[in-house]
Amino acid sequence: MKKRLIGAIISTLLTVTMATPAFAEIIWTADKLPAGYTTNERENKDFSFYSGTAIKRDTYTYYMKDLHGNFMKSANFAGGMTTNAEGVIILGNGHVASYGSQQGQLEYANSLPYEGLSWYQDTIKSTNDNGVSNFWYGRSNGCYSISRWDWLMISPDRKKDGLMYAYCFNEYGYLYINTITPDGYMVNELGQLMIDGKVKTINPREIIANYNSYPIGHLIYDPVTRAQREKTPNPFF
Repeated sequence: MKKRLIGAIISTLLTVTMATPAFAEIIWTADKLPAGYTTNERENKDFSFYSGTAIKRDTYTYYMKDLHGNFMKSANFAGGMTTNAEGVIILGNGHVASYGSQQGQLEYANSLPYEGLSWYQDTIKSTNDNGVSNFWYGRSNGCYSISRWDWLMISPDRKKDGLMYAYCFNEYGYLYINTITPDGYMVNELGQLMIDGKVKTINPREIIANYNSYPIGHLIYDPVTRAQREKTPNPFF
């Protein structure tokens, strides 16, 4: 029983390791193969689907899409993760994210040792390249956060104070710092969301609502923005 529980946990973690705010099924037809945009209009216009990780279920293969719904082909991501010429994700350990079936993915997940999420720094990159840092968040086989905001309880400098802070990651998995994010929010030198000139925090002991991750363009940071979520159009497509 314990082994099955651990396997299920690892399987879940593997799915989110491949990143994105989105986990959507790609619907392709014989005459519309992956040559750019997905053929599913809802995926492109719904904030829950249009960017990040997408799955083609008949082969259980994972792909990566950018903010505009384009497949990110032959791309390099934080943590050594890449995509091939067709946009299929290859983890930092060289594993191609194509499993044949859900059972195949589970079997691969069960073969991995458990590894928690952590901050990493890519020392061969600039600490600040036009507002994009060399910090990323994930595991040793690749970044976890791509094209999205994450509410986290530990900062890039490894400090914790019991509060949650919102961090924005670009489409390659790197943290925005000291800049304005693509959806118009200010972040400070640690990449933390600023609202009205102040760092925005959430106390998880006081806030019942679940604040975790949101696609760029659809950040939720208070009850008002939560209420507006479903009314917000996709500005990137």
